[in-house]
Order: sequence, then structure tokens, then C-alpha cells
Amino acid sequence: MTMRGRITKLLGGFYYVYAEDHNTYETRARGIFRHRNMKPVVGDFVTLTLDEGDRLNSVEEILPRKNVVLRPPVANVDQMLVFIPVASPKYNLYLVDKLIAYYEYKEIEIYPVVSKFDLDPEEARRVAAIYEQSGYRVFLLSEDAEASVQALESVLHHKTTALSGVSGAGKSTFLNRTLGLDLETSAVSDKNSRGRHTTRHTEIFAGEEGMYLFDTPGFSSIELSEIPSEELADAFREFRDVMGQCKFQNCVHINEPGCAVKAAVEAKKIPESRYENYVKIYEELSEKENTKWR
Repeated sequence: MTMRGRITKLLGGFYYVYAEDHNTYETRARGIFRHRNMKPVVGDFVTLTLDEGDRLNSVEEILPRKNVVLRPPVANVDQMLVFIPVASPKYNLYLVDKLIAYYEYKEIEIYPVVSKFDLDPEEARRVAAIYEQSGYRVFLLSEDAEASVQALESVLHHKTTALSGVSGAGKSTFLNRTLGLDLETSAVSDKNSRGRHTTRHTEIFAGEEGMYLFDTPGFSSIELSEIPSEELADAFREFRDVMGQCKFQNCVHINEPGCAVKAAVEAKKIPESRYENYVKIYEELSEKENTKWR
């Protein structure tokens, strides 16, 4: 028997599919996906064949995707909440800007969430100002402040939303509060001030008013090999209004004279930290591209 469904969880090599008959089935992916260099991920809409004997249920086909991202590994996402903790553990804006560039390249709506606001309100407002100036709607989140939670929940209705960021940033805590769940959370490690990897698998949860939320493991690095270095500037939305004003059409906004982006940074119209991270990411991508052709 074959029917359609959506992968809601991947755990221990098994895909859990919520099917059109409103039941969840434990399945395996067919070996053909390996030959096609494809892998089903949580959020995929699929067809599955149900066990009618002693065989396992199996995912047969991945239906057309709206999008797919690798960090976190999810598909068919409307928007991303990028959690930026101001303490325990403290943010890494280089990682944040790499994440945002990646999601911009994938054309996914992004909301920076400056979490743990109550631990350092002044620093939280400073970080929020960076991304507000860059053109984002930013949320300040404190789990003890109901108004901050409700403000963030207001953009989640009738959307499929993935939560992204380092371990310990408050993603699972927010999900517990919003959806009435009991997901495991833990304190930050005393040894290195990093969040422990409490969430060990990706799972999608349904809430009220058409709300679908992914809980995902935290991570501390991301590779941007999908983005060509010459297209990176387009992933920094605050660059877009001025890029066409550069002296040279092929300007990469680093060493060229007459660069409108650099002029905007000097005029404090573009946050300095964002530009500095753009340069680092560009150099990283360029070095990988050069190495590839050596």
C-alpha cells in the first residue's frame, strides 16, 4: 500500500512519516537514494510503501521541494529563526553572519532572535541594532518576559519555521514554552561556556494556527561551499541598495577603488561587523575555490 506523508523525525536511521491517514509510520529510505546522491530530510513530503508482510515500511520518493538546507538539515521551510544568545554561551557573530548569508542565498525569510536578553540587556540591544540596521526584523527574547515570547510567536502562524543556532541558545526552551512540550534542555558547560548538545535529532512539531516548528541540534560551524564567492555580496541585504553604485561593475567590495559598499561602511550606513565578516567569508570561499583548481 502506498500513500503520501511528511517526514517529521529522523532518529537512529529511521524516518518517521506522518501520513495522509493521520498515522505516523517508522520507515527506512530506499537504497536508490544513495545512488542518486540524495537523502530524505525532516520536512520532506514523500511517498511511502507500507509493510504488507515482513518487510520494513519504506520511503519510495521525495516529492518536489520548496527548498532544502544543510544547516540544520531540513526541507520545505518558510522562515528561519536565528538564535543569537548574549550569554551562556555568548554569541559568535561570524557564525551568525555565515548562517544568515546561507539562508539569504536559499531565499528563506530570516528573523534574528537575540536570546537571553535578561542576562545582559545592554549587550542584547547593541547586537539587535546591528541586524536592525542591516534590514532585519529582530526579536529580543527573554523566557521570563511573556511579551517577548508572544511577539516572536506572532510571526509563526501558518508558517513552517526552523530554529537555528548554537547549542544552549534557547531554542528548545522556546519550543517548550510555545508548544507546551517537554524537550530536554541543559545548562551550559562550565568548562568551555558552550552549550551542550541536548537536542540530538531534528524533529518537526505542530502547534496552533498552522504553526510548524523544527527543533534542531545546535552546531558551532558551517561550510558555505554552495555559495560562489562572486555571489556572496547578494547574501548581505544591506549591500544591495548601493552595490550598483560601485565604480567597477565586477567590484567584490574589498580592495577596489570607488567601492560604494566600503563608502557606506565608512559613513556608518552599513554595520562594520557585518562588513568585516563579509570580507572573512569572501576570503574563505575564494581560497576554497582557488584550491579546487590547483
